[in-house]
Amino acid sequence: SIISPQHGGTFIDCTFGGGGYSEAILKFPNTKVLAIDRDECTKKHAENLIKKFPSRFSFFKDKFSNLDKIIDSNLNPKAVIFDLGLSSFQLADHNRGFSFKSKKSLSMQMGINKYSADQVVNTLDSKVLGNIFKILGEEKEGKIIANKIVNYRRKKLIKTAEELSKIICSTKKQNKKFKTNPSTKAFQAIRSLVNEELSELIQGLIAATKILKKGGIIIVITFQSLEDRIVKYFF
Repeated sequence: SIISPQHGGTFIDCTFGGGGYSEAILKFPNTKVLAIDRDECTKKHAENLIKKFPSRFSFFKDKFSNLDKIIDSNLNPKAVIFDLGLSSFQLADHNRGFSFKSKKSLSMQMGINKYSADQVVNTLDSKVLGNIFKILGEEKEGKIIANKIVNYRRKKLIKTAEELSKIICSTKKQNKKFKTNPSTKAFQAIRSLVNEELSELIQGLIAATKILKKGGIIIVITFQSLEDRIVKYFF
């Protein structure tokens, strides 16, 4: 309702994922969508939409921080949409290491990455790890978790998300009743670092303002307070 696709226009879907937003917009006849995603796995969903809407849908495998380099500034999009965080298929794929229960490689890479989560937890010292948990995850027990990880890896390297989650959970007081998994904030911090999520968001927002004309809309859906603050401050 905010972007009113029934009136037509060009829309930029910066977090294509499974293509839900793009497909919903394309159901309206006078619309065009340019979609971006850094994840290799999204290409199969994009190919389906290219077949259905060959003249109205385009896909770019890239980071949305490069938005102003990908999209022609004369395109005059009606709206630029960011839906932050994990997509459901990334979380469901236990080979990726995003899920607490994953017994496969500890990757947490969304695509086009410099390093993976297993490199972070197995190589960085306790002080750096503690700061990562505290700053990027707002985890109060970040220092304790970092020390526990470093002590654990002296015996063996941490290979899976399930293994990491158990280490983090062992630092939490057992009498607490957690509504979410006790390792949620620490996982958020590692994932954010691996994918440079906060700097990507800042650069993506700046890039969006460069391609929008007067009256254009930026929509950002956030799921955690660090992202909330960045977006509110930027707006």
